Amino acid sequence: MSKQTTAAPRSITVSFTGLPAGSYTLTPSNPGYSFSPSSQNVTIGTSSVIGVNFTATASNMAPTITTQPASQTVTAGQTATFVVVASGTAPLSYQWQKNGANISGATSSGYTTPATTASDNGANFDVVVSNSAGTVTSAPATLTVNPAPVAPTITTQPTSQTVTAGQAATFSVTANGTAPLAYQWRQNGTAISGATAAGYTTPATTTANTGEQFTVVVSNSAGSVTSSAATLTVSAGTYLLSASATSLSFGSVNTGSLSTLPVTLTNSGSSPVTISSVSVSGAGFNDSGVSAGTVLNAGQTATLNVSFAPSTAGSVTGSVSVLSNATNSPATVALSGVGVTPASAPFPVWVQSTLLRVGQTDAPGTTSSIVLSSARGETVDTQVVVQAPAGGLTNVNLSASALTGPNGATIPASNLTLYREYYITVTGTASYGGGSNPPLGSGTYAEPLIPFKDPETNAPLCGSAATLKACNASVSAGQNQPYWIDISVPHGATNVPPGTYTGSIAVASDQGNATISITLTVWNFGLPEQP
Repeated sequence: MSKQTTAAPRSITVSFTGLPAGSYTLTPSNPGYSFSPSSQNVTIGTSSVIGVNFTATASNMAPTITTQPASQTVTAGQTATFVVVASGTAPLSYQWQKNGANISGATSSGYTTPATTASDNGANFDVVVSNSAGTVTSAPATLTVNPAPVAPTITTQPTSQTVTAGQAATFSVTANGTAPLAYQWRQNGTAISGATAAGYTTPATTTANTGEQFTVVVSNSAGSVTSSAATLTVSAGTYLLSASATSLSFGSVNTGSLSTLPVTLTNSGSSPVTISSVSVSGAGFNDSGVSAGTVLNAGQTATLNVSFAPSTAGSVTGSVSVLSNATNSPATVALSGVGVTPASAPFPVWVQSTLLRVGQTDAPGTTSSIVLSSARGETVDTQVVVQAPAGGLTNVNLSASALTGPNGATIPASNLTLYREYYITVTGTASYGGGSNPPLGSGTYAEPLIPFKDPETNAPLCGSAATLKACNASVSAGQNQPYWIDISVPHGATNVPPGTYTGSIAVASDQGNATISITLTVWNFGLPEQP
């Protein structure tokens, strides 16, 4: 079948080809038209069928929306435009609505709002399209109104600054306005490179900077504002370094021992003082705690530890001199001390490394003082050995003092743990597979550590029912009794500043007493509290 269409009058010629003979029903259709009659029956034989006519009448089409209005985003003060595209039998009429209410005069396919305000944010706009055949309402379009940017205003102006030569000056400003705010500081009207924050700190000043003016320009997308000027005043600096003492007297110190006294260095001027060197004169005197290059700002202090460790008996004088850029440099402290030969103990006492076993009849050693180094949080150890004279020793006991260090810092005596080493006799020979370190074989060795205090309660064991206890030991003539000493250095640089700490171990017996000096150097670092 083929079809042809003409404009006016509306006539259609239909040809059927290849259809078998028979009866057929013709039913015409065309959008926007109705037909009379709605259908006709025809019979097809061997000849053509003609004269089948229909009358077509145009009908109205209700409107449909082909392009919905789109949501809009504007800044307060701007307008927003909404547009709809619709089809249907003309004429089409339009009525725009805001939040469901008709907008007066908004009767075209597009609608432009008045200048928007923040109250319009979130409003919904739709349009009703109508003709004689019906109406249709569009989907709503949402209006988003962003606040208009607010130009910056300065709420806190930069203030004038007075500093001492060598110091820096800091200017700051506080501003309000729509973010982001940009800052540009100016010095005497010229932009300062990199000075683009709310605050600005000058380099170290000189008296030539006195009277300079500092302003800042604050800007955003809505405008800019310039602060009032702040004036910089730079006064000439004073460079003074004072010491807490002009002299230190160490008194009498046993040869082979060490005593430490602190000196406080204070910047009593108005400008930074740089220490260039610290030197000490006098045999046995030394210093620690302050190094070359140390900078002290005005009012800042540093502790210089001066020690005296005489190697021979006799009076010694010396001095410690601190050179700096202070006008009163050098700061000098006179030193004096007397080295004395310690009274001989009524029995041999010496110090032994914990890497070596002490035999019961070993000859006395030559080390008479304890000298150790440690990090914070570390436990270090040593041995003190007592040998009984011909008459033997009874009621032998050891006790430890606190260790005193820089600025009066102390390591408590409770951090020094004492044990008496117990001799056991070993018999038999262990299996040995060869090598350069054969077993020692049968013999008597100092091995178990017997505490002076209960390890759980820290209560003294003297006077208790304990079978083995360190106190009140008896030592036979010519026999050795070694004691093991653990020194636990606390954590924390505040509690244990680096430097030299001194103290002593006292040995008491019914036959006499002896003292062993302790010198502990604490390094300026600590071990972790957990692995």
